[in-house]
Order: sequence, then C-alpha cells, then structure tokens
Amino acid sequence: MIRLRNEELREKPEARYASEERQAIYRKRKEKVELPFGHIKRNLNGGAFLVRGLSAVKAEFSILASCSSIARMITPTGGVSGLINRLAALNT
Repeated sequence: MIRLRNEELREKPEARYASEERQAIYRKRKEKVELPFGHIKRNLNGGAFLVRGLSAVKAEFSILASCSSIARMITPTGGVSGLINRLAALNT
C-alpha cells in the first residue's frame, strides 16, 4: 500500500474528530460561531464586500463586526437608551 508522506499526521486529528465527545464540541461550536456571521450577512447586508484589496476588506469587516457587537449589546442593556447610559457611566 502506498501512503503519502506524513499521512499519519493527517489521520490523527481525523480520528479525534470522529469521537462522539468531539462531535458534540463541534456541533456546539457551529451553533455559537455561525450566528454572528449569519447576522452580518443577512441583517447588515454583508454578503459581499464592497471594496477591493486585503486592507480595505479587513477594514470593512472590522466595521461590520463592530456593528454586530453593538447590535448584540442593545437588547440585554434595555434598548438603545440603556446602552447609551451604560457607556456614559463607563466614562465617568
């Protein structure tokens, strides 16, 4: 049987991934991690970048991620006014 060089190094993570415990971790991660990206794509219309070039794309994504974070902070703080009050309290 012919094997690729370092094939056993590739098989080790795949074997770990196949365990039921790891599958549960990956399912949970998928739920938690995919939510912000879905919010950015659907609610913030971030399905495609409007700029070209790596530095411009990084800047655009940073703006979208910041907007997503702010949007997530609004609800638990009691709406926009609650968020503004909490942010103002941090400056004093």
